[in-house]
Amino acid sequence: MRNILNAAALALFLPLAAQAEVKVVEPWIPEAPPNAQAMGAFMVLENDEDREVRVVNAHAPGFDTIELHKSVEEKGMHKMLKQDALVIPAMGSLELKPGSYHVMLIGVQEPRPKAGDVIPVRLDLEGGTSITVQVPVRKRADMMKRMQQMQGH
Repeated sequence: MRNILNAAALALFLPLAAQAEVKVVEPWIPEAPPNAQAMGAFMVLENDEDREVRVVNAHAPGFDTIELHKSVEEKGMHKMLKQDALVIPAMGSLELKPGSYHVMLIGVQEPRPKAGDVIPVRLDLEGGTSITVQVPVRKRADMMKRMQQMQGH
């Protein structure tokens, strides 16, 4: 009987051990101008696993569509490319920031998010697990400061 209980307990905990542990650091969304139809969510995703972790989808209330994007500059033009996944390297991190990878929140619904609001963003990971991040909306001035700090590094 004891072996059966131990096996049952192990079966319950194995899926937890097999799930990727992703830590989210400094999540934020810049407040959008009044007529903007999209917003970006930025954060650092840290992976302490010995294998890569893939974010394959995202969800957030208050928007028509959520997509994973990468901003690139081609021939002097700024473009956003939809990504099938965001890859967090093994034992590494992926920074979602302006001008790079980000979560694109498209079709801003009313009431529009404003500085001080918090938006729950769910990140779906390959393999069926997900994490929900409480992402604060900040004034655009904060975004400009962050962009300048990032360019300085």
